[in-house]
Amino acid sequence: MAPAPSRWLLTFPGRPGAHGEQDTVLVEQQAGYGPHGHPIYADAERTVRVEIEDTGLVHVLTLIGRPEPDTPVHAQPLR
Repeated sequence: MAPAPSRWLLTFPGRPGAHGEQDTVLVEQQAGYGPHGHPIYADAERTVRVEIEDTGLVHVLTLIGRPEPDTPVHAQPLR
């Protein structure tokens, strides 16, 4: 089994029905695991904390300064 990526680029969707810019955030692996048993990642300011499964499914743990997304967050692994 390959090790989990140490960095991911998250893309937060814009408002449903709108064609606005999407918000992207770079997150890096932190110590520990989330409630689903997968690694925890955070941005440099620690305003975004997520748990990311091997398949790229994102579980949002903390969002400071941005709304909770209505649709899934896309995660692109970076090696």
